[in-house]
Amino acid sequence: MYDSNLPNASLQEAALSYETQQTKYSQLVAIIGGKKALKKDINSEMDLVDVTRVGLPKKSLDTLAKKLGVSMERMSALLHISHRTIQRKLPTDHLSVHVSEQILSIAEVVRKGLEVFEDDEQELEEWLHGPISSLDYKKPIDLMDTTFGTRILIKILGRIEHGVY
Repeated sequence: MYDSNLPNASLQEAALSYETQQTKYSQLVAIIGGKKALKKDINSEMDLVDVTRVGLPKKSLDTLAKKLGVSMERMSALLHISHRTIQRKLPTDHLSVHVSEQILSIAEVVRKGLEVFEDDEQELEEWLHGPISSLDYKKPIDLMDTTFGTRILIKILGRIEHGVY
């Protein structure tokens, strides 16, 4: 039996999902300096792959460090790159694939954190820099130096979002 409401409901659900993904990408881009910094629109994960392969501009790193409330020395430790190497780069110089990928992973944690903490940057910063019981009282910021650590933080933020501590 044909239900005339089903296609509309399916289309509406797909449109909402697409809109949610677009919002997610635009928020992620804003965290690392905006479209102007990337010189490319980000509309999919494949666009993120392309941007990573080219390398993010160093100014994206500066923007992210400010969002996290950390020094460039701390950022260099999170990215496993020497502080001196970062200092030598101009704002428009591109970072390596590995460093760019880690910056995007960290930016995704920030994006999810802002979503969970309802855009309260102060609350997010306090959460990132405070000990968390589910991390054996480690600070979330200390786990951001690996992709696995950022995945753990995304999961914890998801639990907070759904009220599961």
